[in-house]
Amino acid sequence: MNPETCTELGVIQRKQGLKGDVVAWLNQDVPQLDALQTLLIQIDHTLVPYCIEQLALQHRKAIIKLQGVDDPKVAHDLKGRAIFVPQAVLPPLSSPEVQLARLIGYQVMDVQEGSLGPVQDIYTPPQQQLLAIDYQGQELLIPYHEDIVTNVDHAQQNIVVQLPKGFIEASF
Repeated sequence: MNPETCTELGVIQRKQGLKGDVVAWLNQDVPQLDALQTLLIQIDHTLVPYCIEQLALQHRKAIIKLQGVDDPKVAHDLKGRAIFVPQAVLPPLSSPEVQLARLIGYQVMDVQEGSLGPVQDIYTPPQQQLLAIDYQGQELLIPYHEDIVTNVDHAQQNIVVQLPKGFIEASF
């Protein structure tokens, strides 16, 4: 599976019970996730497909039973692994949370500074949605706001921002 056509949903936090179930923490609420039949789990830079036997959602927490994972030891070995789905199976872009989730991996370009780095994560506290950028090995948080984000190009997977003067220096 091509990682560029996938969206990271979250990460497996721990095993649950004795039958191989896992608990995953999702980056944000994703509607209709319980209709998924397959998840991709990142193992050694490769996205490995797993069929879903059962999935129970509780806001941003999912308890998942994966086909072929019947042993607690195997489930424990999945701890810390990122989970992905193909973008094509996600709901339409009408939901703001789903739209933001699809921006993970997009390249951020500032009109003055040029390339800043890829979107690593998205934080959605009540006050302001934030893009977490890997900027020169450090996390740079950029508000996802119409005054800052001037263009989102889904075809090229680019986000153009216009940061206030001194923003980057003030962030570190």
